[in-house]
This record gives sequence, C-alpha cells and structure tokens, in this order.
Amino acid sequence: MIIQPKVPDAKLLEYIYDAARKYKEIMEKPFLFTGKNRNTGYLWFECIFQKKQFMHLLGIKSKNYTAEEFFDICDSYIAGHGTGITIKDCTPSRNHNRTTINEKASVCSEILQIHNAKYLKIGMNDKVSQYVDFSYAYGADVTLGFQKNGKGLSFPITLIPKSINTFTTKNYRILFVFTKSEKAKKYNSLYAEIKKGLFDELYCNFPQELKNLIDMRFK
Repeated sequence: MIIQPKVPDAKLLEYIYDAARKYKEIMEKPFLFTGKNRNTGYLWFECIFQKKQFMHLLGIKSKNYTAEEFFDICDSYIAGHGTGITIKDCTPSRNHNRTTINEKASVCSEILQIHNAKYLKIGMNDKVSQYVDFSYAYGADVTLGFQKNGKGLSFPITLIPKSINTFTTKNYRILFVFTKSEKAKKYNSLYAEIKKGLFDELYCNFPQELKNLIDMRFK
C-alpha cells in the first residue's frame, strides 16, 4: 500500500468515496478472521463493520454531520444522488490533522478489501506503545485495529499507517475469513480462503473452540 501524506482536496474526497464504496460491501456482516502461526497455532477473532465507525477510521470528526450521516452522504453521492461531502466536512478528530487524514484515507479502501486476505496477517496488540486502544488487528504495512466488546464481537476503531509488527509480537497469516447470514448462529460461508481446498484440508485440525463457531453444513 502506498501511504500518501500530501494530497489535494479533490483527491482526498476521491479516496474517501472509494473507501466508503468498499466499506459498504462488508458493512453489517459478521466476520470470523482465522490465522495460523507455524509455532503457536491458530488465532481468530470475530468482528463487524458498522456504519458509525467509518468516519472515525479516517481520523475525521465532522462539524456538520454525525458519523452515520457522513457515511450516508458519501454512499448517496456514489449512487449518483446529492452533492456529497466537502473538505469543510472533514475536520480532523482529536490527535489528528490533515496529514493523518490523508494517510488514512489513501490506504483505507485497500485495507478493507478483505477478500484479498492472503496478503494480510492478524495479531493481538501485546506491545506497549502509544497505540493501546485495540485488542486485535489485521494488516501488513498498514494496521486496522479492533476493540472487543462484552459480547465477543470486535469493532474497527483505528486505522494506523504503520506495520502490524509495531503492535504485536506474534503474527498469524490469515488463512480464512468466514461470514454468516443474518439469522445464523454459526459462520456458514467462506468469504476468503488463501488457497482453494485449504479449509477441507485443515478443518479437522482446528481447535475445538474454533470448530464450535463454524457450521459445517455450508460445505
């Protein structure tokens, strides 16, 4: 991913719309990220991307719109309705500035393309640093951090243009990303698989806790 600290206004808005387009593709779907480390076995976490988190991931706190309204305006503009957002709607949030917004927006669309999971890793935030507000993360040279809630699901809370190695001592190569239908209790769809047939090959060796999350009837 190419991190862009300096971009003109029009290009920044283009980045934001591209990110909104990708975000909508995965929004409100529960995902189960599953990775494996040769030495320490499997790591997984469940997450969901909600509308209200999109603006925050860009480092923006609009003075004119709520987080939900900000996304809806972007989405409507992409669909050919309305005039969209302006630079005045993209005020930096706390601890951010125009440069950090540029950096986040320039990589946001790409980091949201989780169907390309073979290029990504997951890990737990177990290094002491100034970025300590997330529990799990996925990424490579850019990191998307998630915070776990009391119900087991995690939510995206921060997008940092830094390597995932900055935050975790162990990386797990993503092998699978599962999702599930709205009313399903278990994950019943294979959203991403780094190699065709790998799930059938490895499932029997999954830890039981991981197996309990997956509905094998989808095979």
